[in-house]
Parts: sequence; structure tokens; C-alpha cells
Amino acid sequence: MAANSWPEQTKLINTRIPRLDGIAKASGKAKYPSDERPDGMLFGVVLYSLHPHARIKSLDTTVAEKMAGVKAIEVIAGPGKIVRYHGDDIAIVAAETEEQARDAVRAIKVEYEILPHAATELQAMAANAPEVVKGGNVRKGRAQITGKPDDAFAKADGMIEAAYSVPVVTHVCLETHGLTARWDDKNHITAWASTQAVTATANELAESNEIPVSNVTVLTEVMGGGFGSKFGADIWGTSAARLSKKVNGRPVKIFLDRIQEHLAGGNRPSASAKIKLAGTKDGKITAMVAQTHGTGGVARGAQFPLPYVYSIANFSREHSDVFVNGGNARAMRAPGHPEGCIIMESAIDDLAAKLGLDPVEIRKANLAPADFRTKIYLDEIAIGAELIGWKQNFKPRGTQKGIMRRGLGLALHQWGGGGANDKQVSCTISSDSTIELKSATQDIGTGIRTVLAIIAAEVFGLKPTDIKSNIGNSTFPPGQSSGGSTTTPSMSPPCYNACLEARDELFKKIAPSLPGSPSATDLSLADGQLLIKGQPAMSFKDACRKIGMNSISTLGKSSPGLASNGVGGVQFVDVTVDTETGVVKLNKIVAVQDSGLIIDKLTWESQVLGGVIGGLNYGMFEERIVDPTSGRMLNPDMELYQLAGASDIPEIIVHAYEPADQKKRGVIGIGEPPTIGTAAAIGNAVSNAIGVRVTHWPMTPMNVLNALAQEGKA
Repeated sequence: MAANSWPEQTKLINTRIPRLDGIAKASGKAKYPSDERPDGMLFGVVLYSLHPHARIKSLDTTVAEKMAGVKAIEVIAGPGKIVRYHGDDIAIVAAETEEQARDAVRAIKVEYEILPHAATELQAMAANAPEVVKGGNVRKGRAQITGKPDDAFAKADGMIEAAYSVPVVTHVCLETHGLTARWDDKNHITAWASTQAVTATANELAESNEIPVSNVTVLTEVMGGGFGSKFGADIWGTSAARLSKKVNGRPVKIFLDRIQEHLAGGNRPSASAKIKLAGTKDGKITAMVAQTHGTGGVARGAQFPLPYVYSIANFSREHSDVFVNGGNARAMRAPGHPEGCIIMESAIDDLAAKLGLDPVEIRKANLAPADFRTKIYLDEIAIGAELIGWKQNFKPRGTQKGIMRRGLGLALHQWGGGGANDKQVSCTISSDSTIELKSATQDIGTGIRTVLAIIAAEVFGLKPTDIKSNIGNSTFPPGQSSGGSTTTPSMSPPCYNACLEARDELFKKIAPSLPGSPSATDLSLADGQLLIKGQPAMSFKDACRKIGMNSISTLGKSSPGLASNGVGGVQFVDVTVDTETGVVKLNKIVAVQDSGLIIDKLTWESQVLGGVIGGLNYGMFEERIVDPTSGRMLNPDMELYQLAGASDIPEIIVHAYEPADQKKRGVIGIGEPPTIGTAAAIGNAVSNAIGVRVTHWPMTPMNVLNALAQEGKA
């Protein structure tokens, strides 16, 4: 019978347990998809456009086809086709070595008709701009309006009008996008893919090759990052399969190089906002008006939530998506939320400064009374303020003098993180006492392999290392894609139910053969032992021997009560700013995070730390820089695209918000929430330190000095 609650007393759940694959990853023994080298493998290299907008007049592969080692060429965009951004795909060469493939790519002759481009938002929004998409480069969404903002502004005690903006940033996956595909015979494909969704990737390969999905096996033992950008086979994966078919089934490997990863692997959209925000002396926000826009690239939008977290009765917004000749956006860790958080939290901080209020107090005054997260936020704010030393160290904006100035800032965030209820996990008990779990999910970094093993070990009274936790295979029972912070809440319930059913089946099967013929309900498991009425009777291994030749196998499904959704978090940041150089030094970040029942404290904490570091990069370093004249990205590499190094990471304090009723809420995802508020809190801390708002992210020396110069304080 399926469970509707987690056990009151647990030995392993909510403790700190190392990842099962941690040593393999740390030592280099783990084989990532890009490490796979099946026999006979060919290397695929992509020819991509160096122009942001052009028509292909002619394409000649004759020379390339005759070059040493070249086995096949796949044309993606032939004569007459339009390439729409720097990095758009044109053709792929498969050769015996990567060097041979790159030589052949350079030998392909392409004649372009260069077309006018609009590669930046300013270009795309200008009058008479080249048309990026039919119907216009700026697409207005439906206007939002709640209450009567104009009337509320008239009654306010203070008001701010400001503009804020954040640039496009790329995913920078350490393992780039791609897969290796092999035709095993005329009707079956095996692929080693770096993917967040083995099932979706199998479906895409099956559909593009017109074979049943049951004939496709996608393997992702481990993967090197995705952040929302790796949910399918992509054009590179389907091309790898087509090329493999052309060469009689030999495996073809296509993984993007670092430049292509920046250009075509996906990005987080930009966000710009003109905000008018008003409030009363007691800190209550009375009205907000927002005009917002952003670009998601050549075909995708840039929507983000506003108002964010806070309750505002009188609100209006007009939003526009701007289309540019640039690579498309893809979901990136908490899509839309970091942008909405930056805009909202900056405005509320600026209003607090205008009204002479403590930034902590104005936030508390505007939490939604009906939102269950309000109690969570209030508790988290108190915890975070204590850990950062808010009362001792906070100084109102504009009160500091001297070159080196210290500032504090905070930001609140929210996320769903619920799970799907149609996923499954199989659990098999063998007579040699092996416990094996299987599900077609994958580990993007959350440690789901270890989470499933912990749950199984809890049920069977074993150690997590005693469990075979098998994931990353599309032929296993249907599992969750790794997105939306849904993997753990989707997979934990069916795993728990599968293990409970297998354990109970074991008890039923062996009870008649035990001394005294106890009933199945008299049996239990603990510390590797079978207990009869609470007393040790034999080892778990000996108990399993009584199964006989046939193993016990169950298929667990989800059930209500084991998972839920909806979390809140708060982050505080302490910085020091050099007002002569504009250099920002991060001193400390405090992340207080709610997430329901925590299965593994160690991997949970790792997710929060990783989220904070991702948000730190967004707040301090990352920016896609596009040259308006050429339309090309100028920093598609790991030298000029800036990311934090070890010396840039400050002290990070992670605090799990764990009220007494957290177990009743069940499991909630944690992958995305901790990355949302960091950049906003950093911006607020910098502005608190220097006395003026830095309106454009990231908090680089140039942006800091520009803000000071505009205020006449540099």
C-alpha cells in the first residue's frame, strides 16, 4: 500500500551522506558522455555562421568530401537558407579525427549575401531597424493592471523613479552540449548524451529517425551541467544520428566547442525596467508602475515576474519582447526569477532610502498576508539578519565617507519546486541481498542517485552504499526530467513506495519459513538485521536467501503527502567597495533557505552553495558582449567571459530553515531557489556602500564608477 507520509523517526533521512559517485567524480574515474569513446567512433565538427544575418548563396563541400579521414557531411542550411545569428548551424563534418573534421570544415566554401542585422536591443528597437522577425522586432504583451495606481501615487509620502537593467548571460556548461550516436542495427540507436532528460532525448531521436522510442537507448551516467539548457537531442544530436546512419552505424560524436557553447547553447534573457514606486512613511508600498523589456534572442521572449514576492494592491505593467540577431534563450536556473528579483528588490531598496526606512523593515511591511510563505520569510529574515550582523553593521545609504566603504544588502525570493505524480521507480531484491533501484531520470548535480539510495537504505535498514541506484538510462521506468527543481520531489515518493512494497513482499514470502511462523507484520529491518517482534533473528543477507531463485520486484508510483511545492528564501550580502577603482569585494553571503523535508543535508547544502555561486557570477561578472557593427559576440570563451575564481568566493553561510512541521510538507525541490536572490542582494549592498544606485548589472568596476560619476561622487 502506498504511503502518504514519511516516517516520524528516521536514521538516514535528513543527515549528511556523501554522494555515491562523489569519489569517482573527484578522482576523474567517472565517465561523462563527452568522455565516451565507443569502438569505431568518428568526430563531428560544426560549421557555423560568422555573420549575424545572411543568405547562403552557395555551399560547396566538394573539396571537404575528398579530404583525408572525412567519412560524411550533413548540410543543415543549404543555398537559399537564412542564417540568423553568429553561431547559427550550417553543416557538420564527420571524420576519423577531430583535427581532420576541423580541417574539412574550413575547406567548405560558403558564399553569403550579407543582410542588415540588429544584434543588440538598441539596434532592434530603433526606428527603421532591420526586421529580425516578421511583424516587428518589438512585441508587446498584454498590459497588466490591478487597482488604481494613479490615485495611489497621489496619496503617497514618497516616490522613486528609476531604471534598472541586466544583460544577457550564457549557460557556460562545463561539459558542452552534445551526444554520441550509434546505430546498433537498422532499427536501433544507442546515444551517450549530456542531457537533463534521457526520455525526451530518446523521443527526439526516435521521432527524427522515424523509429519507435523503444528502439532508442539514451545513456547519461553522469553529466557536466545543464542549468536548463539541455532538454533534448538538439540539431547536433539528431545530426549525429543521421551521420551515423550514413557511415553504416559507426558512432558519431558531436559536442560543441567552447565558442559554439556560448553562441548556440542557450542563454538567460536580458531585462530592463523603468520603475515608478511609491509608499507611505510606515513603509507600505501604495503603487507600482513598470515598463519592461528584454531579449531572448532571435525567436524567444524575455518575460519575468513582477511584482515579485511583495503584495502591491495598485500595480500596472507593460512588457515588450525584443527580438535580435542573436542565439536563443533557453531555460536557465529559475527562469525569469533572478531578473524579476533584481528589478523588484532594487526598487524597494531605493524606496526605503527615499523614505528613510530600514530595508529590512520595508520588506516585512509588504509581505502578502495570505501567502503561507510570509511566516517563513519573517523567520528567515530574523535568522539572516542575525547571521550577517545587520543591527551592528548596517548604515543608511549615503552616510559613509572615505575611499573604502562597506555595505549590506538583502533580497527575498520564491519558487515552486513541486513534483510530477506520474513517475516510477523499480525496486528489486535478489537472493544474494542485492537491492537495485531503476528509473529513467538523471543527475544534473542534485545528487538524485544518492537521494534514492538513502530512501531505500532507510526502508531496508542498510547503508546507502549497499544500494545499487541506477539512473541515466531511457529504457528504465519513466523518470523525471531535471528541470524546475522537480527531480527530487518527483522521484522520492515512487522510490519510497517501491521500497516499502518490496520490503513487505519480502516479509510475506519469508515469514512462513521463520522460527515460530511469525506473521509478516511481526517483521522489521534495522542495522542489517531481520527482527522478529523487535528482536534480531538473522542478518538481512540470510533473510534474502530464503527468497529462493526468483527475485522480488516492485514498481513504485507517487502518492499524495510525500511531496509538495512552494518555497521562500532570503539572502544577505556584505561587501566592501573601493570608490576610486570601483572594485567590489564580497565579504560574506548568508543564504537562509526553506525547502520542506531534506533527504540528504550534504547534497542539499551543496545545491544552495552552487546556487549562490551561480548568482554571485550573475551579480558580479557575467555578460554577453556583442559588437553592434559586426553583430558578433566578442567574448565567447573562458578568458573574456568572466566567471568567479576561487579568490572571488567569499564566506558563504548556508542555513536550512526547518520548522517543526517540515516533514509534513514533504520533499520540495531546491536546485533553483538559492540562485535567485544573490545578484539582487549584491546590487543592494553595493548601492548601500557607495550611496548611489548602480543601475546596470553586473557590479563591475566600470558600472560602479559610472554610477558614481553620474551622481558627481567619483
